Formats: sequence, C-alpha cells, structure tokens
Amino acid sequence: MSVNKLHLIYFSPSGSTEKVVRKIASAIPALPVETHNLLTPASRKNRYDFGPNDLVIMGSMTAGKLFTLSDELFACLHGDNTPFIGVITYGNTYYGIALKEMLKRAQGQGFCVAALGAFVSRHSMDTSIAEGRPDSRDEAIMTDFGHKAWEKVQSGDYELHTQPPTSWTDWELGRQVVAYREEHPDEPYALPKDCKAKAISDDCIKCGTCVRNCPVDAIDIEHKTFDLDKCIGCWGCINRCPKHAITSTSKQVADIMKSIGTAATARLEPDIFM
Repeated sequence: MSVNKLHLIYFSPSGSTEKVVRKIASAIPALPVETHNLLTPASRKNRYDFGPNDLVIMGSMTAGKLFTLSDELFACLHGDNTPFIGVITYGNTYYGIALKEMLKRAQGQGFCVAALGAFVSRHSMDTSIAEGRPDSRDEAIMTDFGHKAWEKVQSGDYELHTQPPTSWTDWELGRQVVAYREEHPDEPYALPKDCKAKAISDDCIKCGTCVRNCPVDAIDIEHKTFDLDKCIGCWGCINRCPKHAITSTSKQVADIMKSIGTAATARLEPDIFM
C-alpha cells in the first residue's frame, strides 16, 4: 500500500496546534498536501472521506480530554483503513485521557493509528505558562516524530507498540479532574458557564479577528458581547486579538490558574507513542 496524498486536519483556535501539525508534516517527503481547518461550524458540517492511500495528520487541543467539540470533529471524518497520525497540544499541565480518546475515536471512524503524540504549547488561559513553547527543542522532537511516523507508515505497520497512558500531574485539582474523566470517558468535556465570562475593552477596533476565529459563532462584535451558552472557553478570541482587548473576567478561572502554582513551572517534554 502506498501513500500518495497527505492531509493535515486541525482544530486550533489560538493557532498553536496548527503550527505543531505543520511542523510534523514538514518531516514527510514531498507529497501533495491538502489542509482541513475544522475551526468554523461550516467546516464541521462537511463530510471528509479518506482512503487507504491517504495519510492523515490530525491535531486538536486538550484540557485533560479532547476539547468539547470532539464529537463534531470526528463525526465529519471518515477513513477507509487510512493511516493516521494523531497529535494533541496542552499547556504544560496535563493531557489526561486525550490521547486515549483520540485513539478510540479515530479507530471508530475507520483510521489505522500509526502514531500519537502529546506536545506542549503556551497555555491558553495563562500565557505565562509554557511561554515560548513549542521552542526549538520541541520542534526538533516534532521533526523526528514526523520522520519516524512516516517510516512506520511506509513499512505498513499500523499497530501502536506503545500505548498512551493517562497523563497525571503534580497539580492536585488536575489529579481529581483526570480521575473523574477516567471514570466517565464518554462524558464530553465542557467548561462551566461561569468560567467563560469575558469582556472587550475600548482598545477594540472591531477588526473581526475574534469573530472569524470563534469556533461556535459566540461573539457579537458590534455590541461587544459573548453568548456564553455557545462559548466553549477555548480562549482563541483572547489569544488572537491583535489589540489584546479581550480578557477573562472569571474569578473561577483566576482561582484555577492560581491553584496550579508551581505544578506548571517544571518543563514537560513531548510524549510520543508508536
């Protein structure tokens, strides 16, 4: 079986996951490349079909579990014994059961999972955590991961010889979250409404960057308001705003980030499984 096309699929509200997927793909020799950005609601209403001669690299963000739209993300993807490389990004705290979930969902949609990787990127809710990640050291690991995963696909080996464990953490609240999600693997991740409160300051120039990059159409830029029932708390609007005019006003989020404390200061390295 030969691969004749490379597909890059990503859900990347703040842009970090897209960069990781593209860096991994850069290690794969010249193949026609097609990208599928699943950020917008319209993109997730499409159907994407892949055959045995396609190779898919898919990336998504995580919060100890695949992010809240994972049902939609995988429902639109259909493989036919299609080689699959799965990637998640997380903010140097914990990635929980996200890789296990990605493995299960990908196999359920007809993909043959050859490799999985968890990579650290700057934390969405507190950009001082993992600031500058991924860095050159991370990128070298991404390139090596892409090269080895490609060799594995070329050999026809679609079995994972190392299985992803649950990623635990030194952060006590994180331990509780991961334990809960292990016990309730089919319960979707959802951020409480009180944690999604945000405000837009007078620095806003109504450029529409936040609107274009909101995965659930939750922003009314004219009235500077958010539909918190729609909002999934991805922080893409906050991180992409060129004027830094959007901020979280949630005391709960401030308390959560404070509670992480020193647990998020020790550098975590990428985990890969093949």
